[in-house]
Amino acid sequence: MDVITQMCQERDRARQAAADRTRQLQELVLEHVSAIAAETAKAARLDQVIATLRQGAAYAPEPAQAADQAETKAEARPAPDDEPVPDEAERMPAPKVSGLVAQVIVDALAKAGAKGLSGTEVNDAVRDAGFTLDASEKNKTRLKNKNLVYHDRKAQHWYLKDPTKSSAS
Repeated sequence: MDVITQMCQERDRARQAAADRTRQLQELVLEHVSAIAAETAKAARLDQVIATLRQGAAYAPEPAQAADQAETKAEARPAPDDEPVPDEAERMPAPKVSGLVAQVIVDALAKAGAKGLSGTEVNDAVRDAGFTLDASEKNKTRLKNKNLVYHDRKAQHWYLKDPTKSSAS
């Protein structure tokens, strides 16, 4: 009986260690996803400044100054409603889903916006995040069954469904 008890305890410790490492990995992935989102937002702010400068600024400050000014201006005042914001306004907010692979897929589709992604592009995003092709395929199907994504068979692209629009199904 002592051997069985010891083996059960060892098994429980191994399961707990695996759960701890999984939790740590999830936290790291979320941290990196947040960092990527911050860098993407910074690039979008810089795109706005560049577009503004190209449209008629007679004086263009040094690139380092422009980047600093872009961050200051972007944080100080929001863009007026009547000015089009390039690309960022068309992107849908990524819904929170359970599972790391599913979140990677949803984030990639949200980033792609209305143009969507081919199945290969979705698989590449999942692979780049360190997951397998099988995980990608299973999670695309799971998200499709949950009505969070749409697969257009004719265009062979995946799209994030707009949560603000009601679905007929």
